[in-house]
Amino acid sequence: MTRINNQLLSLLLSGDEESFKAVYNHFYSRLSFFVSQYVVHPDITENIIQDTFLTLWLKRSSLKADTNLNAYVFTVAKNNCLKRLRDQKYRNKIMSSQVSEAEIELNTNALFKLDTNILAFEEINAIVKTTLESLPPTCKLVFEMSRFQMLRNQEIADTLGTSVKTVEGHITKAIKVLKNNLKDYLPLLSAII
Repeated sequence: MTRINNQLLSLLLSGDEESFKAVYNHFYSRLSFFVSQYVVHPDITENIIQDTFLTLWLKRSSLKADTNLNAYVFTVAKNNCLKRLRDQKYRNKIMSSQVSEAEIELNTNALFKLDTNILAFEEINAIVKTTLESLPPTCKLVFEMSRFQMLRNQEIADTLGTSVKTVEGHITKAIKVLKNNLKDYLPLLSAII
């Protein structure tokens, strides 16, 4: 995962828009899942995600070569969520989506306590690494090809000479074991898987 973080950071630091698209594509669905756990209004969720990417783009020159991009992006998203959840105008809009004031408060408190710093991501990375090492070799290989090499299930099946159903089974097994081992980090799990 550090390799992916380093590659994405290098792309971002290069400063060109095509490189930023790769970073955007890598994080968009993860951020969408993360933000929607706390802000259930789709328009506000999308605004928070776009604000997060805008901040990332505008502050890219201040990032250091050893920045943990996952921690940085999710910290910015967390802060953007908190800003919206504390703003009365946005709270009213969220409540118009059949969300109670109590639920908004619970989400705000949970988000405030959520640890998105580099240590949390290092702990997650260590747990993921240990968990992957404990998987059967083929299951580990299939999961890594899917999540780290970004290969489609059909490509993995073709490469390994197996069926797509078998590939899906390995991925499902790996995710189940990872979710169990990472249950304390579920809100940030989307950043990894």
